[in-house]
Amino acid sequence: MASKEELVQIATNFLLNAPPCEFMEVVSDVRALLPNESLLNATAADTFREYNTTQMISVSTSKGQTLITKEGEVSANEYLDPKNKQVVSFDHIKQAVTGERSASGEIEQDIESIRSAFEEEAVKYCNEFYPNGVCAVYGNKVSEGTRITICISAALYNPNNYYSGRWRSTWVCTIAGSNVTSNGKIQINVHYYEDGNVQLNTITQKSCTSAAGDAKSTAVNALKAIGKVELNLHSSIDTSYSTMGDTTFKALRRALPINRSKINWQKVRGFKVGAELNQAK
Repeated sequence: MASKEELVQIATNFLLNAPPCEFMEVVSDVRALLPNESLLNATAADTFREYNTTQMISVSTSKGQTLITKEGEVSANEYLDPKNKQVVSFDHIKQAVTGERSASGEIEQDIESIRSAFEEEAVKYCNEFYPNGVCAVYGNKVSEGTRITICISAALYNPNNYYSGRWRSTWVCTIAGSNVTSNGKIQINVHYYEDGNVQLNTITQKSCTSAAGDAKSTAVNALKAIGKVELNLHSSIDTSYSTMGDTTFKALRRALPINRSKINWQKVRGFKVGAELNQAK
């Protein structure tokens, strides 16, 4: 029998791999499977926090929507909302915003103009290509120059049609001199569970470069480059799905028996089973 520590590890793994928008359903199922609910409660705070920040879930505040991300984490339950210049308190267990306060030292004022320019372009891009998406743009100074981090999270939950999904992309844009280097991590999770249980989980690392100038042109150029990379990824996934029936799925089935020879049905007549079948006629 598994030890308490092993049970907690297994339960945590189930929770952290819960499909998009189905976390609480998985929590209920895991709780029912455990012999003691205290096993789940002991690590719930850390597990819920890890899931919410990794999934970059969107939440509603009095000023609009924002993301709960590792990049915007101020403390264990406080998260920067740079667009609205505030810090929100978030209860990971209740999955709800519990408070808001004005941001003070959390925003670096000397790079706020470039951060705001990136935010403006990121919001336009998100609204155009991710109708259900929310973005958050953070900025900080680094030894290489100025670093702008763009987080985009778009979720779709349709239980009536048995599917859910989330697109997450995080782009770290480093502005140094006349160049912007953008390194991105794109994660796609899709769950389809009508008459089965199929999941798509993919993580892609991408990078691109663009020209830097004033705040506006730097942001416009960077988002154009990012948009091109993400569009290419969309296209490659569409192509993979369109050819999957003729490639991947066929590869899952053996065209010939393991001996790589076709069955000689005439010989079967001479086998015992074949003889019995003939007699049955």
